[in-house]
Amino acid sequence: MASRVVNKKRKAFWLKQLHQWHWITSAICLVSLVLFSVTGITLNHAADIRAEPVIRESEVTLPAGLLETLNHRQQGPLPAELQHWLKQQLDIEAGDKAAEWSAAEVYLALPRPGGDAWLAIDRNSGEVISEVTDQGWVAFFG
Repeated sequence: MASRVVNKKRKAFWLKQLHQWHWITSAICLVSLVLFSVTGITLNHAADIRAEPVIRESEVTLPAGLLETLNHRQQGPLPAELQHWLKQQLDIEAGDKAAEWSAAEVYLALPRPGGDAWLAIDRNSGEVISEVTDQGWVAFFG
C-alpha cells in the first residue's frame, strides 16, 4: 500500500514537470516563430518599407605617435593604441579585424547588421577618413 502512494506521488510530480516544460518550450517556439515571421516580412517587402539611411562621414588626422606605430605594421589588425583612439575620436570599434595594407594606405571594412562602415588611413599624412551608414532598425532585423 505504501509503495502505491509513493508511485502516485512520483507520477504526479513527473506529470507536473512535463506539463510545465511543455508550456515553457511552447512559449519559446511561439516567440521564435513570431520573430522569424517578422524578419521574413521585412525581407520580402524591403522595397515597400521606406527607410532613409543615415550616413556619418568623418575626417581627422592621426597624432604623430600613432602614425609612427601604424607605419611599423604591414599586415593584420590595427594596433591596439590606434583602435582605442578610433573608439574615442570617431566612435568606431575596429576590433581584431584584419585590415588591407598597402604602401599608401590602410583600409578597414566594418560591415554590420543594419548598416556598413569603413575607414581609410593615409600612411603618409595620417589623414583618417571614415564613413558609417545606418539603415535603421528595420534593416537590422532584415
